[in-house]
Amino acid sequence: MNPLIHELTVFPDDTVAPGRGVLAAVVPAAAEGIPVVLMSCDPRHDPGRPIGALAPAVIGWLYKKLGMAATGICWAVIDNQGRYNEALPDWSSYGARGAAPIVAYRPFKRGVSSEAFFLDVGAAGEAAVELLTTVIEKPSQEESSLSARAFLDAVSAHGRLPTPGMVFRKVEAAAAKDDIRAIAAAIQTDPATSASLINSANAARFAAGGLTASVPQAVTRLGLSFVRRIVFVAEMMARYQKGACPAFNYRDYWQNAIATGAAMRALLPEHRISEQLADDAFSTGLLSGIGWLVMAETFPDLMTRYLARCQGADPITKARAQREIFPAEIFRVSDRYLQRFAFPEVVRATIAGRSDVDRQWYDALARALRTAQGLAPFDCLPIPTGIPVPDACRNEWQRWQSFLAPAR
Repeated sequence: MNPLIHELTVFPDDTVAPGRGVLAAVVPAAAEGIPVVLMSCDPRHDPGRPIGALAPAVIGWLYKKLGMAATGICWAVIDNQGRYNEALPDWSSYGARGAAPIVAYRPFKRGVSSEAFFLDVGAAGEAAVELLTTVIEKPSQEESSLSARAFLDAVSAHGRLPTPGMVFRKVEAAAAKDDIRAIAAAIQTDPATSASLINSANAARFAAGGLTASVPQAVTRLGLSFVRRIVFVAEMMARYQKGACPAFNYRDYWQNAIATGAAMRALLPEHRISEQLADDAFSTGLLSGIGWLVMAETFPDLMTRYLARCQGADPITKARAQREIFPAEIFRVSDRYLQRFAFPEVVRATIAGRSDVDRQWYDALARALRTAQGLAPFDCLPIPTGIPVPDACRNEWQRWQSFLAPAR
């Protein structure tokens, strides 16, 4: 039995079919532990009934599909409050009730938290949560609703929308004229931005050409397009070390953003993306979560509510809280914000969750987001933090530590 996930609909008569509403992750036993089936209502598609009412039909459907392979499995559910409970099917009632056995529920030995679940069932439990979150995190390809579009319009028109400062505006004006001297002169007026640019030139793939302390040389080495993006991020990092939402951890946000960019660069060979596109890859990872910063600055009350809900919560609960509290998905907020700036199409399309533009970039970003949680956890994200980090990603992350230095 291989790990797999079922997306299911449970109809009012308790018949079950592939569809929307319930997620069930099926994971075989790890080296130490037991097989696990973990069920949850899908935060993206509310089935209208709690998982406790739906699980018996799902268990019956899965048991029929798995046959004797289901013997010895730990059946578990996550309710809408993020509580984990073991489901105990009475198989003697299975034949009498057709496809839905009678099911009782009880906490795990150490309670109803995700940690209690992991301690009881082992690595298969962690893998089950990972499977669920992989599905939940996928950006919806459906068009946003009217209320979501209205909210995005309100974000775009908000007076507190995060913006870079004067150095970026000067660089933009000089870049429009291809005036490298003017770009370097504008950057040199700001020590923090100059340091970020030089650190980038020395930390990135250009380091083989020798270290530099010269802003003009760094501009030439990095190229105008990447320089504009570095200046954009450097100024944003300098300006938003704290802001409108006291509960939001700005430092953790930036740490995770850099880690995601670094992981995206390191994963290029695995996803067969040319090294020539390394700068675009870094920018894609770096800016993929800019919507979190935008929300913290424009609607801090909503962000505070979300942070209160997700503190110490498992990824499924965070995903559900996002959909209940924010009128539009964070990736849509990121996309709307980045429309204000001239980023390459593949960068914006990937952040917007458009796999039709370049599936390799889409898959690489999904992997980078998960890897970054193991490098620099950011509590807002509905992604487990215990995901193994490839050595290439860890090494690339270390090379970018100097980029963070001016902001510390």
